[in-house]
Amino acid sequence: MGKKAIWVCLGLLVMGVPGMVWGAVELKLVNYFPAPARQSKICEEFVKDLEARSGGQLKIRYFPAGTLLTPAKIYDGVAEGIADIGFSNISYTYGRFRMTEALDLPLGFPNAWVSNRVANDFYRQFKPKEWDKIHMLSMHTSPVNVVLSSTKPVNKIEDLKGMTLRGLGFIAEVVSALGGTPRSIPMPEAYEAVQKRVIDGLMIPMETLRAFRLAEVAKYVTECWQIGQVYTFYLVMNRDAWNKLPPALQKVFNEYPFEEKLAAMWNDVDIDGKQLGIEKGLQFIELPGEEIKKWKAAVEPVLDKYVKSMVAAGYSEKETRELINFARMRAEFWTKKQKELGIKSSTGPAEVRVK
Repeated sequence: MGKKAIWVCLGLLVMGVPGMVWGAVELKLVNYFPAPARQSKICEEFVKDLEARSGGQLKIRYFPAGTLLTPAKIYDGVAEGIADIGFSNISYTYGRFRMTEALDLPLGFPNAWVSNRVANDFYRQFKPKEWDKIHMLSMHTSPVNVVLSSTKPVNKIEDLKGMTLRGLGFIAEVVSALGGTPRSIPMPEAYEAVQKRVIDGLMIPMETLRAFRLAEVAKYVTECWQIGQVYTFYLVMNRDAWNKLPPALQKVFNEYPFEEKLAAMWNDVDIDGKQLGIEKGLQFIELPGEEIKKWKAAVEPVLDKYVKSMVAAGYSEKETRELINFARMRAEFWTKKQKELGIKSSTGPAEVRVK
């Protein structure tokens, strides 16, 4: 055997990855956000950091903006090995992640910093079997939803009657409960849908004012964050790809602060989105206390509907309500922690809101 062949074999033995020459492990990471969006930039940051921490033993190709897999196909694409790592939203596969969908309910999350922490607590606490086909790198969530409108201001719940708003999964259920008509539209198509008046607006976080350029087509922002509903996201890895990684590279992933970085990113982009909306002259509407009570009462049946659907699927009512109660309990814990740490957000109690 020649010297070159010997060195190739030694490289493969050290890394323990069949078929990989000189120990290089090549992975593909997919995301559907536009390349300039902060959600895409943080994926670029993950790629750069992980490659550096691996000492060059990792090579990760990045595919943003749905160029390899569309939003609804990212989970299956990762599970089937078309991509190795995927960043997407559980609402695109509504009904698949039944337990985790509890996090999409109007639970009263004050902001993204809190909801991101709760999402990871939730996963660690319950370890839902619905995620068994993949390796979880980190749960994360969007900031809380508000109403972005291009056709008229929403000052009270009655104003939503007759309005069509983009919303998926349990966000769509909330739109219906508030009197609007939900429309399932992938986010990459939302700008044009608003521009052409296919929809009146969206039930969506303020960060989309920049990420999807909605500040160019929206005119009004109704800050109904007290409902506290978010879109739940995931960052997952193909299970076989994970299992094939040598321990040294698994350690690189395990020690990387995905959770902290994602929580900070989602919190920061919502602050930025609101500031952009103000700069663009959008009208921001804060609902008075009595009006908020009406909105909260209107969406409460959405939680009951979730419980009934879970019982029909074979879960007990007790364990289903435990999911909801746990999320609410942890939201209270992390809200208190946020106040103690002095972390500011675009939404939430007065003590934490950016002025």
